[in-house]
Amino acid sequence: MENTLLIGLSRQVALARELDVIANNMANVNTNGFKARSSRFEEFLEPDASIETFPWPDRTLSYVIDGGTPIDLTDGATEPTGNPLDVAIRGDAFFAVQTPAGERYTRNGAFQMDAQGRLVTSDGFPVLGDGGPIQLEPGDSDVVIGPDGTVSTNAGERGRIALVRFEQPGSLSNLGANLFAPLEPAQEAIPAGT
Repeated sequence: MENTLLIGLSRQVALARELDVIANNMANVNTNGFKARSSRFEEFLEPDASIETFPWPDRTLSYVIDGGTPIDLTDGATEPTGNPLDVAIRGDAFFAVQTPAGERYTRNGAFQMDAQGRLVTSDGFPVLGDGGPIQLEPGDSDVVIGPDGTVSTNAGERGRIALVRFEQPGSLSNLGANLFAPLEPAQEAIPAGT
């Protein structure tokens, strides 16, 4: 009887985890650059458990275990915003941003300029380029972000937005504010357009 309850409990824990993932996806349906997660479950067979108190012979017991919550990196819908600093990524790359906790990654391309002339996310984190944060000079105007991520103004190029990718993006950890932290080193991405 204990085994039957444990099998049922393993399924209930898996269903609760799946409900948490679905609720998070629904809560972020209108979040710029949000990447949904899905639930993955696996069967765990316990061959050593015995059912000695029942008249039928021993059999393998099957439990449900959480197999992870991979990120769905398919491209989402894009729409014009009228803001020349809004960009989107095609493919599996991420923007690199500087946070107080170090370099983090996002798919949210709703950028803006801060009071210091830096290109920042909507949460105020500096967007990293090939040589650090992208900085504009006083008097720069007509800011344009090209398809290769190059940030240009009326006075010329100011940098190129850094894109990174991961061998196993499903291992990224969600940090909130649409940011991710890696469990593996990031690799420079081949520019996939903006």
